[in-house]
Parts: sequence; structure tokens; C-alpha cells
Amino acid sequence: MRIFSFILFFWSLGMFAQQNNFTSVSLKSSASQLTEKMESAKSLYGEFEQTKVIKMLDVETTSYGRIYYQSPDVIKWEYTKPYPYSLLFKNNFIYIDDDGQKSKQDMTANKLFAKLGDLITGSLNGKLLKDDANFDVEYQKKKHHVEAVITPKDKSMADMFEKVIMSFSEDKMLQSVKLQESGEDYTLISFKNWKMNTPIKASVFQP
Repeated sequence: MRIFSFILFFWSLGMFAQQNNFTSVSLKSSASQLTEKMESAKSLYGEFEQTKVIKMLDVETTSYGRIYYQSPDVIKWEYTKPYPYSLLFKNNFIYIDDDGQKSKQDMTANKLFAKLGDLITGSLNGKLLKDDANFDVEYQKKKHHVEAVITPKDKSMADMFEKVIMSFSEDKMLQSVKLQESGEDYTLISFKNWKMNTPIKASVFQP
């Protein structure tokens, strides 16, 4: 479940926007404006809270962590609570550290990981928002925020989730990502303390 939540987050990365208010731009032009913002990101840091809800079992679990990005394609998704777990994407490999137990996966040798790599790249350069062949994207204005609703066309993706809902504040920064599965189950990732283009220690990206 963690790796799928990770995928969804990087879909949302392509949706950071410029500092115009949503009320002053057309929703149809959002994709182009968001792409421009991400092209300027040399580095990115943020904190998140992830909640997984399984309605049938009346189960709700919460995890906390941090996200790091270094241009052009080095990414680290790190859980800190309730126990350490991290995924580092670097040089076509995924380095996994499960509370000290380390492993490595070659993204080019596995279709799932290869697709994951394509999703990450498309998110960071904004091309994913224009990928009409694989996704439907709809923007909706709310009272104090805007939602981007992504529906997968690809069957393998559609089997995992029905839709992804991204929520943005008035200054167009990402507030949350909700993965809606079939039925009432969902995963909600809420973000805070975004820092763009600030130095990140090289040791953060060491396997």
C-alpha cells in the first residue's frame, strides 16, 4: 500500500502551480500553469500525514513522514512514524530501507517499476497532466480550494483505484491527495511545510 501511495503523490507533484489565485485563471489552463511551476523546482521538501481507512473492518491507521526531491530525477519518500521506512528512486533503481532491512529493485527489469518510473517522470515534468490516452483529469472549484480529479483509463491502474482527488489551497499549493478505492476504502495524504529550491544534504539521497 505504501508504494501505491507513493505513486499517487508523484502524480500530484505535476500539479504545483504558479502564485496566481485560482479565481483569476481558467480551469482549462491549469495544466500548463502547473507545468511551469515544476520546471523551476531544483529541489523540494515537504512533510506528510497518511491515513488509511478500511471501512469494512473499521480500521484506520496513520503514518507520518517526509518527501525529498532533487532535480532531475532523484526522489526519497521517507516514513518516520510509527516506524522507519523509506523508498529512494535513483539511477533507475528503487532502494528500500525497511527499518534497517535494505533491498534494491531494478526499475528497468520489472514492468510495474518501469511504469512507476514513467509516472514519476511524467509528474515532475508535467506531461502526465496532458496524458489524455491514460488519464482523465477534471478541475473543480470549491469555496476555498480547487480539486483535481484524476481517473485512470488503464485497466491495471483502474483495478487498484477508482480515482485520485488532489486538493489545492488558494495560492495553488498542494494540500492533500486522496486515493479512492472501490467501495468506501481510501488513503488520504495531507501535506505541510513545503520548501522549494532550498538546499538538501547529499546524505539524504545515499542508499
